[in-house]
Amino acid sequence: MTRRRKVGTRPQLKETEKRRVWVRSGGRCAICNRDLLDGNLTSEPVSLGELAHIVGQKNSPESPRGLAPYSVSKRDLAENILLACGDCHAEIDDPISIDLFTVEKLRQAKRNHEERIKHVTGLGYDRRTVVLRMVGMLRGRPLELSQRTAVEAVIASSDRFPYFKLSYDRVGVEIDLRRLAGESPPTGAGSGRRELAPTSEYYEAAKSIIDETIDGVLNDGLQKGHVGHVSVFAWTRLPLLVYLGRKLGDGYTVDLYQRHQVEDSWAWAPGPLRPVEFTFDTPPASDGAEGVLLASVSGTVHESEIPSSLRNLPIFRISAAGEKAAGGIIDSKATLAAFRKTLREFFGNLERSHKNVTRLHLFGALPMSAAIALGRVREVAIQPAIVTYDRVEYGVYEPAIEIR
Repeated sequence: MTRRRKVGTRPQLKETEKRRVWVRSGGRCAICNRDLLDGNLTSEPVSLGELAHIVGQKNSPESPRGLAPYSVSKRDLAENILLACGDCHAEIDDPISIDLFTVEKLRQAKRNHEERIKHVTGLGYDRRTVVLRMVGMLRGRPLELSQRTAVEAVIASSDRFPYFKLSYDRVGVEIDLRRLAGESPPTGAGSGRRELAPTSEYYEAAKSIIDETIDGVLNDGLQKGHVGHVSVFAWTRLPLLVYLGRKLGDGYTVDLYQRHQVEDSWAWAPGPLRPVEFTFDTPPASDGAEGVLLASVSGTVHESEIPSSLRNLPIFRISAAGEKAAGGIIDSKATLAAFRKTLREFFGNLERSHKNVTRLHLFGALPMSAAIALGRVREVAIQPAIVTYDRVEYGVYEPAIEIR
């Protein structure tokens, strides 16, 4: 348990310096981001913030970090003070943990927090975005995709700020698929573990949850003028990603986000200057009403992996141009935009050269943002229905959802 600080008499800070700290910090703790303007037990406005010195107020070993080289005349200025909640203030000054909270670490925390507050408060009202998170248990594995993770990624990657008046947290909405029957780890143990294909009941239940959120909460917000832009984060099976894209369609202005494994982050990195380009291959025209699309982006889908009953159909392919398929290939907004452009060109070409194809079997090795993009790009009224397949174990694909 963190010990509380001893309270004694010391020189009071000037009101102008206090105001600078409070305003620059946005009324939030610079360490944990807690709102310090409202009480937890009542709806009454209560000031819960404390002004914490980075370099101690006195040049003394009894003052936390007080012996650090810093002019005593500057120690009571806003630049040396951060706004903290009582718990964080006590912890950063506690003798047990003080070695962890160095002067440089606290300066960086203050700098990062105040720059974020300045960025967000400088955005116009029309820069709002609704954060949409869809979370499943992919291959039996959970993933940390909290509201805070998504919010930080939006702020770091765009000039928008998360806000949705109709949600409880005023940030966005969540589609939680983790408790659905079928969202469970593979059976067996060790190398003999076998992943079972989700049932049709699982997919119908998942679709219903997605429909309820998009057709209900988001559409209601759109009609009332509370939704103009959506920031989408998703971690679940490919068929449901494509379905989510289909539901979002072109009715919303959307930014898609992608988890980057190397950086362990959802934020888009700037660049690269030359994004990866993509290409597609079209087979000769035929009279059949069905075709197969092999989308090899994050991995390679081999013709030998698709069901034998489909191998005689015309096979279309989408892949990176001059690049090997890899999990981190879509590493920037520019590369995702290039993939969307190729998808539009593919569907446009399909409509011209294979008008008779009304059903397309999709076998995809796609990053999650790319799968959602595929669902959004297809024009429902004039382009083929997509039969999605789920890869349940190496080389085995099972039919999942037909998206019309």
